Amino acid sequence: MSAHPISVCIVCRDEADKLEPCLESVAWADEVIVMDLESDDGSAEVAARSGARVIRRSPLPIVEPLRGEWVLAMDPDERVSPGLATALREASVRGDIDAVEIPFTHYDFGHRPTHRLHRFEPRPRMYRRGVVVWPAEPNKHPAVAAGRTLRLPDSDAVVMIHDRNRSVVEALDRVIRYAPAEAQAMIDRGETFTARRMFATLGGKARKQFIHGEPWLDGVPGLMRAGVLVAFHFYVWACFWELSGAPKTADDDAYVLRIAAPLRALRSIFRIVRAPLRLLGALRPGNR
Repeated sequence: MSAHPISVCIVCRDEADKLEPCLESVAWADEVIVMDLESDDGSAEVAARSGARVIRRSPLPIVEPLRGEWVLAMDPDERVSPGLATALREASVRGDIDAVEIPFTHYDFGHRPTHRLHRFEPRPRMYRRGVVVWPAEPNKHPAVAAGRTLRLPDSDAVVMIHDRNRSVVEALDRVIRYAPAEAQAMIDRGETFTARRMFATLGGKARKQFIHGEPWLDGVPGLMRAGVLVAFHFYVWACFWELSGAPKTADDDAYVLRIAAPLRALRSIFRIVRAPLRLLGALRPGNR
C-alpha cells in the first residue's frame, strides 16, 4: 500500500537562520508550507528558495491551507531525522491511527541530553487532517480518541531533532515571546492567581528537571538546561500575576510566610554551626 500524502506545516517568524536545515530535513514530504507571520528577516525568501509554498499572514489554524491527508506540524528549529521520515511514511498508510507521537531530542546550548526526559520526549506532532484539530492555545497538544495514537519507539534513529536553546540570549528571547502568551491563555481560561498554586506548579517543575531529569548526567550543560526550563515557568507565573492585576492579598502573604519559615530556620541553624567554625579558623596558627 502506498503512503498517503503528508503535508508539513512550519510556522515561522523571524527565524531565517534556523529555517534552511529544517526545510532540508522535510524535502521528502508531499507538500511543505511555511506560514510566515510577518517576518522581516528574509524567512519567507529562504522558504521560497527551497520550493516551499509560502503563506504570509497573521496566525490562523494551521490546517486551513493544507491538502495532504496527514499534517506534520513543525517549528523552524526542528529537523526530521532520516529514520523518522521513513517511520512517518509507514505510519501514514495505517487506518487504525489518527496521530503519531514522535520522540523529540532537545539540544540545549549545543549539547545532546543523556536522560530520556529530554532525549525522547513524546509529542503528538503528526495527525490526520479533518479528524484531529490542532489547539489554538500555546504548547497544548491535540485531543485524540483513545487507542488512535501511534507512539514511535524511544530510539535515536527516529527522533525529531530540536535545537531548543542555542544560546542564553535565545532562551531569554523565548521567555519574552511565549511566557506572556501562556499567561494570557491562563487568564482566558478563567484561572485565578494564588501564591499556593504558583509554588505548587514551580515546585513540580523543579522536581521534574532537577531530580527526575538527573541533570548532573550532563554536567554543567545539564544544570543550565534545568535552570532555564524552570525559570521559563517562573516567568509565565510572573506574567500571570501581572495580568491578574498584580494582586497582594492577605492569603498570599500568609502562605509566603509559611513557605519562608523553614528557610528562616535553616538560616538560624547555619549561623549556629558557622560560629564555632569561624572560631576554629581564627585559632589556627597562621591566623594568630
